[in-house]
Amino acid sequence: MPKRNVNRSYKRGEPHRDVRLFIIVTEGEREDKYFGWFDRRNQRIRVELVPRDMHASAPNHFINRLQQYVGDKGLEPQMGDSIWFVLDVDHWSREVIDNLIDACKQTKNWHIAISNPCFEVWLNFHSGPITNKGAECSDLKTMLGERIRGGFHPNSICPMIDTAIEYAKAADTHPDQDFPDRLQTKVYRLGEAMNVLLRLNAKKET
Repeated sequence: MPKRNVNRSYKRGEPHRDVRLFIIVTEGEREDKYFGWFDRRNQRIRVELVPRDMHASAPNHFINRLQQYVGDKGLEPQMGDSIWFVLDVDHWSREVIDNLIDACKQTKNWHIAISNPCFEVWLNFHSGPITNKGAECSDLKTMLGERIRGGFHPNSICPMIDTAIEYAKAADTHPDQDFPDRLQTKVYRLGEAMNVLLRLNAKKET
């Protein structure tokens, strides 16, 4: 797939604000519900989810979706605002994903968080390590319901983000790379970026 010419300019917004904006591009409703839970969880975090086109969810459409959405949002990389692409590898070719990885490397405050093979890898880490090394996506979905009462629900899973970060990070055999090995995920990077702000705000309130 040829590389796209991307308009990477950002409109300058208010120069003195104490909030970080996370614009997140995902390919699934479950991801949207998960990250949407963190929006305005405290005064330091704003999360905006880029709307999906159900007929254009592949990674090569992510940048187009982002460009259509950002517009005049007032994104300020110098203030810590960031864009995150969250995707799985179970449906897309490595070439397509690598093109998106390259675009993120070339653009200030663009990041990518990949799960291999699916987002349920990240969700399962909220309850501990993944011990079934032969698990497929269907197994991971079943495991989630067995390990966490009620299965996937943001109110029960999202507060355990500390646990997920710990186990996902420990499982990452190549932390310096963007593409994870099987049954690993880089979503902990986004989790850490949000969690730092959650903790800072908690300290201010105590």
